[in-house]
Amino acid sequence: MPVFSDVAFHPSWPAKAQVLLRRAIDRHGGWSLWSRLEAVTVNLRSLRGLLPWWKGHGRTFRLAHSLTTFPKAVRTEWRDDATQPSRLIFDRGDIRLVDPAGRVLTDSPDHRRTFEGRRKRRRWDDLDAHYFFGYAFASYCAVPFVLPGLTFVAAASARRRGKPLEGVVVEYPADAQVHCRRQSYLFDAEGLLRRNDYVADIVGPWAVGAHFWDDYTTVEGLPLPARRTVFRRLANRAVPFPTVLAATFHGFGVRLGG
Repeated sequence: MPVFSDVAFHPSWPAKAQVLLRRAIDRHGGWSLWSRLEAVTVNLRSLRGLLPWWKGHGRTFRLAHSLTTFPKAVRTEWRDDATQPSRLIFDRGDIRLVDPAGRVLTDSPDHRRTFEGRRKRRRWDDLDAHYFFGYAFASYCAVPFVLPGLTFVAAASARRRGKPLEGVVVEYPADAQVHCRRQSYLFDAEGLLRRNDYVADIVGPWAVGAHFWDDYTTVEGLPLPARRTVFRRLANRAVPFPTVLAATFHGFGVRLGG
């Protein structure tokens, strides 16, 4: 995933879209924050919805409650709580289970390959679940900063709670650790990211989602959503029932370097 020290837009970006994204970057702390950002920590308060239930949450897998993601390194470390050693590590596409001393108990290089074809239908185990949420959080915490280096596809717009959202459709490189290559990002009038549309490829081509980011809290200048809700999407419309995924978080931390 590309990383930028200043605003260097891909040649595909039109001027109007650049203005929109510059505003969003400023609202998310600006390039000065991104240049110093090392890690983001969040703790899971609740997880529910059709997707975690269907994939085996609490039965075939148990999601660790504390994660620290390193968005520039495309890495996420999972702990049962913030004071304990890492239990699972997502690292640029690989996933591994480790013991308290850091010894690897199980590993799966390039774990996405294990979801090819009919294997997408399986219930998840610990490696599957922490891979999915690990790459997801690494990519979430890199937005909007990585967007200028991606290919601009189109402008996007929607309304939520009677208010307009404006954004962009972009395309990631083929090897990016993200839900899918083509995604849309929609921002409110302040520049806060409010909606992210995508297909969760490792779940299946039918997993067409509208992901809403709400209840922001700001830590070290970086706004972070305490509530994430995913609904099924029909064209540009979010279908409110059933809820695909609903998660709430607390205990935020942001690590900045010099």
